[in-house]
Amino acid sequence: MAAAANLFRRQGYHGTDLHDILAAGGSPRGSLYFHFPKGKEEIGEAALGLAGEAVRQGIARAAEASENAEIFLVRIVRGMAADLERSGYQEGCPIATSALETSAQSEALGAACRNAFQKWELEIQRALERFGMNSDEAELVAAMVLSQAEGALLLARTYRSLEPLRRAEQAVKLLARIKGTE
Repeated sequence: MAAAANLFRRQGYHGTDLHDILAAGGSPRGSLYFHFPKGKEEIGEAALGLAGEAVRQGIARAAEASENAEIFLVRIVRGMAADLERSGYQEGCPIATSALETSAQSEALGAACRNAFQKWELEIQRALERFGMNSDEAELVAAMVLSQAEGALLLARTYRSLEPLRRAEQAVKLLARIKGTE
């Protein structure tokens, strides 16, 4: 699943063939169909779930390691920047490419993508509430942060520059200063 998730992140769902997944994961074809009898869509659903959960856990760790909302939000953006740079601008969001390709075509894959994004947003919201933001503000700010960071990540990967993520970092600092988080 990790191999499939990484391939989807780099190449997208449609750009990844079953033989690519088998080669990257070192698995025989028979075991793939044994564990995933519905084929690529079922693999995609599981891989997106795995990747989504890894990001959610990263957000939770960033919250636990932060003293306030501003530090927390900056950690999220800097983590995205570090991952993108480390991959040579090859690996953006582990969900976005597949979401753009499949959400309108596959209910199962669309649901996996929605589930991942919703969990990330909720994890951000919960952290903001722990840092003192009221629930309504935290919900709005979490949506804004996720939108800002995802858009900046797309631009950074496209431009092959961290500048959009640097600007996103400044934007999330402003969002963190909403009443109740000082």
